[in-house]
Amino acid sequence: MKKIIFGVLLLSSLLFLGMRPIDEPETEINAELLLQLVNSHRASGCKCGSEKKHGRTTPLVWNTTLEQAAQAHSDDMYAKKFLRHSGSDGSSAGARLKRFGYTWKTCGENISQGHTTEEGVIIGWMNSPGHCRNIMNPAFKEIGVARKGDYWTMVLGAR
Repeated sequence: MKKIIFGVLLLSSLLFLGMRPIDEPETEINAELLLQLVNSHRASGCKCGSEKKHGRTTPLVWNTTLEQAAQAHSDDMYAKKFLRHSGSDGSSAGARLKRFGYTWKTCGENISQGHTTEEGVIIGWMNSPGHCRNIMNPAFKEIGVARKGDYWTMVLGAR
């Protein structure tokens, strides 16, 4: 009985202090920071791997529907322990966006595993030519990013 009471008190204390239980994965992100980091690269232009330099392009705006689609994919990858662009049900990024009611003209997706900070995941994506091209693509106008544990998803789109 003492162990149960101690466990309840510990969990209550963690929740009161704003901490998560040890086995619950991190899902919080700093959307403002992510958007600032991405738009900083877009504003200055950059070289994606050995490709010629991508010129400056317009800033992206945050879209909560894209963020929800990104969260669903990060949740799926975390739960099933896989890292790929197709969902566990075989869905593509575009199909997942349609499920969330986003009618897109163009869309793209970056995924990553292993990073624990916004800065780290953006550095990783900028060091990968394909992910960097997505971030620098002027056709994209909106962005949403989400994570579950160390599984990250960035969804880019334009209507």
